[in-house]
Amino acid sequence: MTETMPRVIVIPPKPELARSRTVQRQLRVAAYCRVSTDDEEQLTSYEAQQTYYTDKIMTNPQWTMAGIFADGPVKIGLNQKHPTARGALV
Repeated sequence: MTETMPRVIVIPPKPELARSRTVQRQLRVAAYCRVSTDDEEQLTSYEAQQTYYTDKIMTNPQWTMAGIFADGPVKIGLNQKHPTARGALV
């Protein structure tokens, strides 16, 4: 008794359709900014870090801004001086 092999027909994809279906996903990027003391110069350092990383992330077309992470205000001594330093994405 002879067995017959199933007949398989391979249909190659059209190159232009294969490329158009490729979805380019953006990488979600978050910045981490911190200061070590509550000195006045450290406050400007924190703001400079925020500006630098925001610009860096926003100018890269493959990235999307997920937020800015900062140390909690108790750790870095910015309780009243910098309300955005909350220990989470801001």
